[in-house]
Amino acid sequence: MTENDTLKNRVAELSKQNTLLADHLAGMCCQADEDTPSEYRTEHFRSTMDDAYEYLEKIGYFKRGKWKNTHFGKKLKNM
Repeated sequence: MTENDTLKNRVAELSKQNTLLADHLAGMCCQADEDTPSEYRTEHFRSTMDDAYEYLEKIGYFKRGKWKNTHFGKKLKNM
């Protein structure tokens, strides 16, 4: 295996890991949105959720109001 092949394999593995992490982050944010009423959220909780949603949108995981990755099969709420 050449060095170029090794690098391609590493990039492919990192891409899979990134997708898995984005899946978990999106799922956790969605569950937090559904399970925690806004009046019970701290400012830190709200700002961290906003940061997570902005990051997921920035990397193209989803477009505003729609999942790009259909793993969860539902639209984001409260966007």
